Amino acid sequence: MTLLPCQCMTLSFRFACVASTVVTCASVAQARPQAAFTEEAGARGVSYLVHDFGPFAGVQIYGTGVAFVDLDNDGDEDLVVLGRVDSIVGFYENDGTGNFTDRTAFVGLPALGPPSSITAADYDADGDLDIYVGCYLDDNLLLRNEGPFQFTEVAALCGVNDAGPTMGCAWADINHDKWLDLYVPNRSGALGDATPNRMFKNNKNGTFSSVANGLGVEMNLDPSLVSAFFDYDRDGDADLYVGNDKGTGPALWNHLFNNTNGTFTDVTTFSNTAANVDCMGIAIGDWDRNGWQDLYVTNTPPGNVLMLNNGDGTFTDTTLTAGVGSYGIGWATMFFDFDNDGWEELYVCDMLTPDRFYNYDGVWPATDLAPSLGIAEPGVSFCSAIADIDGDGDLDFAVSTIGENLRIYINHEGETRNWARFRVIGQGANHFAVGAQVDLHTGAVTQMREVFNGSNYKSQNEFTVHFGVDTATNLDEINVMWPGGDTRTLTNYAATTVWTLYPPERMGDANADGQVGPADWSVFMGCIGATTATAVTPGCEMMDFDGNGNLNCSDSQALLAIWTDAGTPPTPPASLCVACAVCPNVAPGGSFGEVNLIDINFVLFNFGAVGIPPGTMGDTDCDGDVDLSDISAVLFNFGTTVSCGP
Repeated sequence: MTLLPCQCMTLSFRFACVASTVVTCASVAQARPQAAFTEEAGARGVSYLVHDFGPFAGVQIYGTGVAFVDLDNDGDEDLVVLGRVDSIVGFYENDGTGNFTDRTAFVGLPALGPPSSITAADYDADGDLDIYVGCYLDDNLLLRNEGPFQFTEVAALCGVNDAGPTMGCAWADINHDKWLDLYVPNRSGALGDATPNRMFKNNKNGTFSSVANGLGVEMNLDPSLVSAFFDYDRDGDADLYVGNDKGTGPALWNHLFNNTNGTFTDVTTFSNTAANVDCMGIAIGDWDRNGWQDLYVTNTPPGNVLMLNNGDGTFTDTTLTAGVGSYGIGWATMFFDFDNDGWEELYVCDMLTPDRFYNYDGVWPATDLAPSLGIAEPGVSFCSAIADIDGDGDLDFAVSTIGENLRIYINHEGETRNWARFRVIGQGANHFAVGAQVDLHTGAVTQMREVFNGSNYKSQNEFTVHFGVDTATNLDEINVMWPGGDTRTLTNYAATTVWTLYPPERMGDANADGQVGPADWSVFMGCIGATTATAVTPGCEMMDFDGNGNLNCSDSQALLAIWTDAGTPPTPPASLCVACAVCPNVAPGGSFGEVNLIDINFVLFNFGAVGIPPGTMGDTDCDGDVDLSDISAVLFNFGTTVSCGP
């Protein structure tokens, strides 16, 4: 049967018909996979059978973690996974296209006993990611990264070889010293083991000190299953949320600790975040897009709980309205925008019922898309992690299910919409910017994300921050806040691009040597092309001092203003100094002298113009448009004589 484009069958994953005069649904389907996700672990080189450890010494381990982490610093996400029958950790190297090579034997780690959780963190500030493996009633491991897929086990040497029933760990800079600290939740009471939770403070010399008791976050004998750091009140501090088992008693409950410059205060009651659940997984994300991070916690059949952040330090239980109770036995859970429409979906791993995938586009209740998308895992799923493993601009994910090979679901639906991804560069020893928050504005839509270290349940998501932007092609404004409060604002960056976001102290320092000199100037000149102002491209972000998306005269002068080399600073090309913010005269031909009525006329003549070439008369700040800022520049300098120079 032949159908017109708009008459093609509607698929649950928002299948879009190809516009043509006459087309069949079959021909459209051939243009791209019909399935939103396809399971491709084996096809991509990952074969790792997840074992059911069963009652280990009488107590279930309850799942083993999975992590997407760039172990060799080549810009793609490698894979680390726990749970093989011989307790060998699996390591898989990504070739950049989402195809993996098994490096397990090359790494050569001995069997662990028994493995539980996995996180990645640059604890020693050498610029690469180390691995922390939590073991259940055995010494935890810290694997120091010595180079691509080479590790040295240093947990005892560093003082973090905790031997309790360790579950889902998390890292953060809790005291603004720009070094990452580690929180280790223990399921206290397992086989009579009384090991409390640990907070290991980084001593900045490769060792850690145990400080949980002094900070009031030890939790005594509470059976903690999972923990997460996130800045719920957006004050620049890493706050701590701890999920406890057996909360449906309700003798136990979850706890939220507010962090103020390294001092923790239990605000559970005030914030309404106790939940009273058998907490087994934590998802954090701004699901309702109000600019504040929400909480979702998994539970036994009494139901999972969604708590929306009100922005005033309190949360509201919206589970029933949202329709996301699930009412199974939930474990890992995570927010992510699989279809790049600007709204995050909610994934839930279940133990006895199929996994859920709740879709919310601004109207409650949410809808479970898992069956229609083919990701309703029927088995016992415990752990999961997300990353764009094939570099196509959408989020793929892995699921660890007992008795099955690790599954990797490749996303195809996200390819149909635009996106933006940000690698946030951290400050000091926090190279991967753990705890940084990014707000993205595209038209009337505002979204926010945070860089987490330790995710979902016993697992680790990629560190790159991902946004779906639907049809937007331009990112109007990007606001970044680093832990401690430093900020930057960028405007007019392009969508469908991976951008690197640098903190203020890294601006101009292209080679990260702590100096600004000829090598950095050479990078700047390469970024501007033929000596003229130009739009920023990936790799040149550290040269956009004013964050306006263009490299021009003002950026060259900002670079020279922080010049630290002993040699004579260079002179910017004359062609770069046309109509810049430091030279507001916009007379015909770009001549410089007195700012007068001629200049005002040029601004008014071109007022409202957008997307114009650098140097266009009237565009005083070279930002590609003529607006009120240009009028202000001319009026501020009216009657003065200006010149253009370094």
